[in-house]
Amino acid sequence: MRGKPGPHVVKQSVRRTLALGIDLGTSGCKACIVDAHGMVRGSGTSAYPILTPRPLWTEQDPLAWLPAVIQASRQAIYAARSIRSGIAAIALTSAAHIGVLLDRSQRPIRNAILWNDQRSVNQVRHLEAKAGRQILRRSCQAVSTTWTLPHLAWIRDNERRNWSRVRRVILSKDFVVEWMTGRAVTDRATAVSSQLWDVRANRWSDELCDLVGLRTDQLPPVVAATDIVGELLPNVAEAIGLPSRVPVIVGTLDSATELVAAGVLSDGESMVRLATAGGLQWVVNSPVADRHRITYPSPTSSMWYCQTATNTCAAAVEWARTLLSDGRLISLEEWGRLASAAPPGADGLIFHPHLAGERAPYWDSALRGQFSGLTMSHGRAHIARAVYEGTAYSILDAMRAMPADIRKNSRPITVVGGGTRSRIWLDILANVLARPLRVVPQANSATGAALLGLSALEGGDLRCRSASSEGSTTVRPNQRAVQLYARQAKVYMAMHARGCLRPQSYVSD
Repeated sequence: MRGKPGPHVVKQSVRRTLALGIDLGTSGCKACIVDAHGMVRGSGTSAYPILTPRPLWTEQDPLAWLPAVIQASRQAIYAARSIRSGIAAIALTSAAHIGVLLDRSQRPIRNAILWNDQRSVNQVRHLEAKAGRQILRRSCQAVSTTWTLPHLAWIRDNERRNWSRVRRVILSKDFVVEWMTGRAVTDRATAVSSQLWDVRANRWSDELCDLVGLRTDQLPPVVAATDIVGELLPNVAEAIGLPSRVPVIVGTLDSATELVAAGVLSDGESMVRLATAGGLQWVVNSPVADRHRITYPSPTSSMWYCQTATNTCAAAVEWARTLLSDGRLISLEEWGRLASAAPPGADGLIFHPHLAGERAPYWDSALRGQFSGLTMSHGRAHIARAVYEGTAYSILDAMRAMPADIRKNSRPITVVGGGTRSRIWLDILANVLARPLRVVPQANSATGAALLGLSALEGGDLRCRSASSEGSTTVRPNQRAVQLYARQAKVYMAMHARGCLRPQSYVSD
């Protein structure tokens, strides 16, 4: 699978006008074809399983990603009904922190540990005690169970035979890029997501790698997100249904390409993602080392962006829909109607969506989900509404990590993600955040990756290319509901302060 390492920049005059963006997501692959005007011409999806060998463990077989990439790409090409030769570039994006361990034959040694896996709690404690300040200073990120560094430490401590076989470590997106091109590289934001990259020195960190017994030469070269790493190999091109020699762009993290797709590129602009996890991002001028934030470089300029995130957002809605389905999964439309049947505030029922620990603002893998205030007068509609409201409270809670000038201004917040399909969820979010929302349903990671691919080949202002204006709407808060939710949000946060959401608080002697 492996070819000559390092970037291979192809310079050519490109007259084709389409790009294929591929998003290697947490639960499946999405492919999207975008034209030079930022319009989506076709898309496709293909799922792959999340494996949970133990409670709070999540992993995936990296080899399962490859047929999903093929299937989603073929669907997008068919849906676009375009001439295959019109695709000028392929660009990739993926979820962060997902390391793939390769052996001497360049094959995955084990399943890849996902970003929401909680198994590395002991390794996090050890790393924090041994080098917490050093990790924060060099990587700009506080150590927690979400990062690749503690994932690697867990494998080293618990799977010694597997660890002894490791020859290289590569991130999920770049595993697919290498399969496509035979060349192994990554971009700076993806490197940062491993917690092995020295942000200030702009290089892989010997000191951070030493914490797990890794060498920097076992990690891929780092290039710009818009670099062309190589051309599509003939066998991969045939499988996808494209001509060979199509340029493949390195790409970057899904959170970054979503910013590109939504046109959120200027200092102080902010965005909420309603997806499997809840994301909150804002653009800044320089990196910020902060225990309550994640900081990544922007793929398009010298700007950076900060991010706080919750572990379960749409995932909590999916969990509740399944739980209450009575053998027939409730559609999102039915779920929305059910939630609408309960009043704002769900008659005092509050849901904490910590079904897989929590990231911002607590960074505590021991937190657990909970319904509180439950009475015999509450029914299915109250539960449905409380789940939506709880995810909105968790995003409001995470906003405390934002600078005050961004948190308290009145500018609209851009909202993207699958949750934008639910009007009641958007209304609740606008009222809980007490801010107007600029809803951009077409802005997703795959779209942003495609735009990045076009920009890499043809240049131009990404904001002008963005598909963000297509179908965008504004959702404004209702002042009466804002006041009600402000009171209930205080109750939500007070339960955290009292330590009511950790398992030991329920255990008596």
